[in-house]
Amino acid sequence: MDKNTELSNVNLALKYWKKKTLNREKVLGVQQKQNNLPCVIINARELNYFNTLTNKNPIAQYTLISAIYSFLLRKLISEFDGYVMSKYDEGKSLFMSFPVDLNTSFKEYLQKVKYEILETLKYSDYNKDNLSEKIGFNDLSILSNYGIGINNETNLSCNGISFNVRINKNENIEINVSYAEGFVKNTIVEYLVKHFEQFVVNLENNIVGNLLDYSLLSKKEKYQLLVDFNNTAVIYPNDKSIVDLFEERVRKTPNKIAVVFEESELTYSTLNEKANQLANYISSKHIINKGDIIGVLLPKSDIGIISLLAILKLGAVYLPIDPNYPQDRIDYLIKDSALKLLIVDSVRLDIDNCDTLAVRSVDLDLNDCENINAAVSAKDVAYVIYTSGSTGKPKGVMVEHVSNINMSLDQIRTFEITEADKVVWFSSVSFDASISEIMMSLYSGATLCIPREETIKNKDQFIVFLKETKASVVTFPPSYLGLLSENDISGLRCVITAGESANAGKAIAIVESGIDYYNAYGPTECAVCVSIYKITKNDFKKSIIPIGKPISNTQVYILDDCLNPLPIGVTGKLYVSGAGVGRGYLNRAELTQEKFIENPFIEGERMYDTGDLGRWLSDGNLEFMGRKDHQVKIRGFRIELGEIENAILQYSEDLKQVVVEVKENNQEKVLITYFTASESIDKSALRSFLLERLPDYMVPGFYIELEELPLTPNGKIDRKALPGVDGEDLIRGEYVAPRNETEQKLAAIWQEVLGIEKVGVTDSFFELGGHSLSVAQVINRTHKQFGKTITIKLFFESPTIEELSKELQDSEYIAIPKAPESESYPLTDSQRRLWIMSQLEGGSLAYNMPGAVSLKGSIDTDKFEESFKLLLQRHEILRTYFKADNQGDIRQYIIPAEQLDFKIS
Repeated sequence: MDKNTELSNVNLALKYWKKKTLNREKVLGVQQKQNNLPCVIINARELNYFNTLTNKNPIAQYTLISAIYSFLLRKLISEFDGYVMSKYDEGKSLFMSFPVDLNTSFKEYLQKVKYEILETLKYSDYNKDNLSEKIGFNDLSILSNYGIGINNETNLSCNGISFNVRINKNENIEINVSYAEGFVKNTIVEYLVKHFEQFVVNLENNIVGNLLDYSLLSKKEKYQLLVDFNNTAVIYPNDKSIVDLFEERVRKTPNKIAVVFEESELTYSTLNEKANQLANYISSKHIINKGDIIGVLLPKSDIGIISLLAILKLGAVYLPIDPNYPQDRIDYLIKDSALKLLIVDSVRLDIDNCDTLAVRSVDLDLNDCENINAAVSAKDVAYVIYTSGSTGKPKGVMVEHVSNINMSLDQIRTFEITEADKVVWFSSVSFDASISEIMMSLYSGATLCIPREETIKNKDQFIVFLKETKASVVTFPPSYLGLLSENDISGLRCVITAGESANAGKAIAIVESGIDYYNAYGPTECAVCVSIYKITKNDFKKSIIPIGKPISNTQVYILDDCLNPLPIGVTGKLYVSGAGVGRGYLNRAELTQEKFIENPFIEGERMYDTGDLGRWLSDGNLEFMGRKDHQVKIRGFRIELGEIENAILQYSEDLKQVVVEVKENNQEKVLITYFTASESIDKSALRSFLLERLPDYMVPGFYIELEELPLTPNGKIDRKALPGVDGEDLIRGEYVAPRNETEQKLAAIWQEVLGIEKVGVTDSFFELGGHSLSVAQVINRTHKQFGKTITIKLFFESPTIEELSKELQDSEYIAIPKAPESESYPLTDSQRRLWIMSQLEGGSLAYNMPGAVSLKGSIDTDKFEESFKLLLQRHEILRTYFKADNQGDIRQYIIPAEQLDFKIS
């Protein structure tokens, strides 16, 4: 070969490998512990068609095995993108691309794989050191977590799944598989081997058929997933309405307290009479037809419950609207829902596009209190809840009476709600969980305890509320529950979390303290809740708390892109069918048709595409595995990132590209805006613009301007490549340092809560990424530091250190004196009580938060050890223990830091 030809070939090879490795990222750089499956042998007599098809040609065998392997990976692992490392017959390790199109036959796919192998082999000789630097990778094996080796003496090894096949002279096939611990579940790898064997043996039947028709399940496995795991049939009053069940409860327990709000207590009989009076008043002043939508723009209160019941008694539809929403959003909801009437607290001059009723100005006692006969049926729409919409506007979900009844009665059975319980209405008025809290209380004869929003936002006030009301059942977002200690909620009987993934360590600690803990899951489109899991002490090893089994009369399916059921342990799309599935989206027929589809497993039934990812566990419980689109949960609220992006783009024509993403910052999820712009953008003004149009939980706390947004090879925005947050991304003016002791202490508190290194006294808390939950943390820590409480109202009005410090300096505060150094210290009353209880009960985790972290890769044990010692030196409480002194009195002792001596190995 002459030099020109060789140079031309090298240039072609360089172009080939550059194109192939474009935008590829390194994967799993740290070698993880490898697990091995037992060797599998496919006997010669089972390989007739395999040998016929390949004619014992090595390249043909290589092609066929690679195609089967890649296809099965695509079916079993949703993240698999078709890229594999391949090594054949002691040759080089080659980087290959076998993307799978499920709409083709296996025969067609085989031809694509063959072309890829021949093309890669053509340039394999040029994949040498002289090209490494130009390509940008010294070792192509770091570009994929999936490897397949064929006929190698030494097995191919990669950091994810290594699948090694050897075709022996006696014509049997030997399969050896290893996989990285933590990268993939062993059940997935076992399915991979099992179905590889089945596919090879049944090649004659699979060769022409469509790939999407290939099932990974036997008839027995399919029956288990579709029938056994969804065996949820329970008789319930599916011919009755919410009004029927509430009025039945009134007849059973007329004198029982139904609702408590501040100083007001309403019995079931009084609540029913007031709801009837309001319903009669509305019908006397307004023409309300069955199915008309009536909005309620009220803060949480007893009058809110009266209004809800009055609307349903009229045969109308209840639409709650949060009065804290920006006016633009309130106007949109009124217009989009075509409200017939809006119930408000007092006269609102800012609402002119529908009739309003100032409910507190109505003398209810002047109206008839007898039950209304409006012929409300089970299949009528009961309520509409608006959720975030990807088109930039929220969408209304319609839910029927029967759906709510099925869900609420199941919750009453599962949570064991009785007339003795006191259920807290914790959720915001416009959040679907509020329907769950209200109805499971009213149907069961329990008492609904209503706190003000300001009380919930102040942790200490809410703890007092729990104790004063003797609350027994609360549904929390896990992020809020994380602010409370087990002692804070010790009076509760039952805790429920929903809306976000439960914290395993926190959950176990609560269960250890004797409180029942349930983790619930469900979308608004399916009447709030579709599965529930009761956490036990045995769950301490779980890194993910399951979302449980389907509730009564509900089916859950984990399906692939072609609506085929997926095996246990395999992640797929989560669909819901059954009594809880809503009617659809208000005035959005196309979207309803797209998301509420025909159930292929039960004739005549519909199922809802949740957009969530999940997987079955072997015991019939479900695990939530995230989202398949750009919808996220922040502080329990479901958010469409597209809606935020559309709102941002309305701010200025200078904004060219906008992406909103969720990332971890200071151990919590935060919304971050990434944008490109032709001119400078005032981030503070942009944030103010959004606050006028979106609820506060949808307003990003961070704004990062980029020269260009990172793209994937196919031109889509590469969200994984978007940068994290640092101090430069905060909205802040010129830095002004703390000027006195009060400002210094406040700055230290803010820095700790927000995870920021430097905070100026004129910086706005909310423009630094703060939100309502972090406000509660600052208020609590400020109280501990200064002995004085800052109100929520003051904090929102004066969200800078400079302004808040003036409030703290204007009045005396109670300093907490530091105890003089001593050999030992007396116990406080609460410590003594807890010590006595611990001795009586034996070992307990009630006042601890256990947790386990799996560290992958190599660890510098010396630095790890040093970090632990520094932590123990800094915090005396971590070196504190309790024991009796010579007089038998229990004292607390602190081990001197210099006496700490331990090794991490």
